[in-house]
Amino acid sequence: MGVQHRASGRVRAAVLTAPLLVPWIPEAADLPAVAGWLRAAGAPIQLMVGARETTGALDRALRGHLPPPRLLRRDQPLYVVDGAGLLRPDGPSLPVRRARRDELVPLVGAAAAMHLEEVGFDPLAVDPTGFRARVLQLVDRGWAWVWTEGDRIVFKAECAAVTREAVQLQGVWVAPERRGRGYGTQAMASLCAELLSGGAERVTLFVNDFNTAAIRVYERVGFSRRGVISSYLY
Repeated sequence: MGVQHRASGRVRAAVLTAPLLVPWIPEAADLPAVAGWLRAAGAPIQLMVGARETTGALDRALRGHLPPPRLLRRDQPLYVVDGAGLLRPDGPSLPVRRARRDELVPLVGAAAAMHLEEVGFDPLAVDPTGFRARVLQLVDRGWAWVWTEGDRIVFKAECAAVTREAVQLQGVWVAPERRGRGYGTQAMASLCAELLSGGAERVTLFVNDFNTAAIRVYERVGFSRRGVISSYLY
């Protein structure tokens, strides 16, 4: 479901609404119209993600309609890399590939471990059926990528969105006992090369500002910072 606020014959703002709200409101003057529509629609918003200035202003405009956020990640740098900027660090390319259905159990475990580490709660303790279904949907779309040793997942990442212009990554994770050895850098380089060779013009992601180890990996691969995202969990 979405809303567009039109003025002067052109689209001035748009939002993707569902439990996940993603706003695009370039001009601050249009924010009250969007906030008013969201209040009237009674959209069941659980998570809002978008440009820091926009999400902050929209959260303030919806005070009273939304509860105070349970979790706020205000500063999440947005990173982008394209074919010209992608770097291939020294070392072997890793065989990163699409995950298979028969790997669902270890993949769900890795995804839950990443979620606990980054967000602070175990999704398998909150909604195990729904969480497994969402991971399976990513596998079936071909949006879940892994590097394995035997039956163990060492690296995994998922696509949050796929278009010709960009592929957005999420859930990048390396098994804790294998960190600090360059595997994350090599796996990210291999994955980005695969996605870019598959037709995407660029690869994007955003990361928590306190995750300095991940930021170092992305910058070693050639990602450059292009903005700041904020996430509000209600």
